Amino acid sequence: MTILPCRHRLVPQDEGYCWLESSRPSGDGFRALVFSSADGGPVRCRSELARACPWRSWEEARKADLVPCPCCLKRHRQGSVSQQLCEGWSLAKVALKEVRESRPEGARYYPHGTRDLPYLDHTTPLVRRLVWDRMKSAVLRRDRYRCQDCGLVFGRRRRKVYDPALRRGRGGYRWESLEVHHIIPRSDGGSDHPGNLKTLCPACHLRYTVRHSNERAASRRERMTTLRELEGEMGEDFIEDPWD
Repeated sequence: MTILPCRHRLVPQDEGYCWLESSRPSGDGFRALVFSSADGGPVRCRSELARACPWRSWEEARKADLVPCPCCLKRHRQGSVSQQLCEGWSLAKVALKEVRESRPEGARYYPHGTRDLPYLDHTTPLVRRLVWDRMKSAVLRRDRYRCQDCGLVFGRRRRKVYDPALRRGRGGYRWESLEVHHIIPRSDGGSDHPGNLKTLCPACHLRYTVRHSNERAASRRERMTTLRELEGEMGEDFIEDPWD
């Protein structure tokens, strides 16, 4: 069955995953997807969804010419997302290699993180999201599925653990996954560069999250105190009333 073209798919003319972003932020620092599965991943756009989707791009895009790719030695359509992804991921792999060769034996990331991008500045948000998905897997393999703070070894991306609090106190098993932590948070300008990423278990990652939240809250309180002091000295309102 012929599928209607849409620019929100990786290959507009073929069936594939929809990467249409909404205005809502998601937990990984990107905008949430309009169509997402239960785990937050993209939904595959088939002919039924393409016919009913109100956001589908109706332009009949002309197929671009296939051009050779110096990164994978295959061919991509000129200007396509697959071409951009191949370029972005190739640059990210170069960054992974540079960190590995520049750091001492056993040190896999920069202790204080970095704000350097692992790809070009003009890389689109969609390609950045796709590179990030690949980078997470690469960092977990690089760190050998071991928490870099407490040394806990998972052996793989996730493991089954016994939780006595499940089933109303009767206990049970649940899945626990390793997490990739940004040493400099994205909200502070941190990037997805491998030197800014390290593997943590959920307990260690939670400690960083709580500490960063407390620091941001303290910064907001300090800023509000300064503004109120300025208001008292100058007799002007600097703080906007949210109910106005």
